[in-house]
Amino acid sequence: MPENFNPQEIIRPRHPRRLLIGPDGLVRPGCRALLFLTLAILSIGVVRLLLRALLPGFAEPAGTLIRSSGLVAAWLLLSWGFLVVLDRRSFRALGLWFYAPWAREFAIGVGIGAGMIFVVAAVQSAAGVVRYVGMTPNPSVAVHNAGILAAVLLVAAAAEEILFRGYGFQRLVDSIGSLGAVTGFSVLFGAAHLVNPSATWLSTVNTVLAGVLLAVAYLKTRALWMPIGLHWAWNYCMTAVLSLPVSGLHFGEKLFRVEITGPEWLSGGSYGPEGSVVLTLVATAAIVALARSKRISTSPAMERALKSSLG
Repeated sequence: MPENFNPQEIIRPRHPRRLLIGPDGLVRPGCRALLFLTLAILSIGVVRLLLRALLPGFAEPAGTLIRSSGLVAAWLLLSWGFLVVLDRRSFRALGLWFYAPWAREFAIGVGIGAGMIFVVAAVQSAAGVVRYVGMTPNPSVAVHNAGILAAVLLVAAAAEEILFRGYGFQRLVDSIGSLGAVTGFSVLFGAAHLVNPSATWLSTVNTVLAGVLLAVAYLKTRALWMPIGLHWAWNYCMTAVLSLPVSGLHFGEKLFRVEITGPEWLSGGSYGPEGSVVLTLVATAAIVALARSKRISTSPAMERALKSSLG
């Protein structure tokens, strides 16, 4: 037995402070993630109450645009506060600033999102469960609506990515690793869509898979531009271009009249393509392809931002 052996060291309880503060003197990443997520969720109600008091009476889709913009502002401010105060790092570490290849990453995301939904719609059309039976009788209204939706869905996509692939997700990656963080936040992403109209168990599984794909897009670039581009293009092409429901939601006048028939597991029914097994297959293939891609990686600018410290 060593001369300096002390039996008390074995039974000495860990100081409560060590559960919160890590060896680096900072609040542990897992605690930061949980605190951020809690405050972010609470801020949803605060933002809605403030906007209802300050800007009452806005009809859709203007109301959605204003609410989403308020949440983006609130969550970016919250992320900045956490990064500066608790992480002692620059806001750039979040991955949402205009470094050299940001536009390229956003465009790649747009290409992936648009390509996926066109493949899904093509398969469903070939199977006869989605049929295009004519143009809208109000094309000017549909075109105007498509223009508005471009802004509405972009801001909404940014809000969801900041919440589900932003600061909280990033700190959970630091705490328990990529696999645990991707799993946890993707399940949360799926659960958040359970309240959508016509949601099913298959639509929930597909939304979880979408969360995995978006998380992989972040992990490949360590930035939010590709996930935002992918998320926006997927939703926008689904509704404004292909005239299909988005997660059970309908966004006004569409360019085409569409009939959705056949078994719900194949067509998606009223929920749209995201309730179809076709999407399950396409999303799984996209996850594997993106995860294995060697052409997409973290830019030098983001690598420097991630290593930066405020001292």
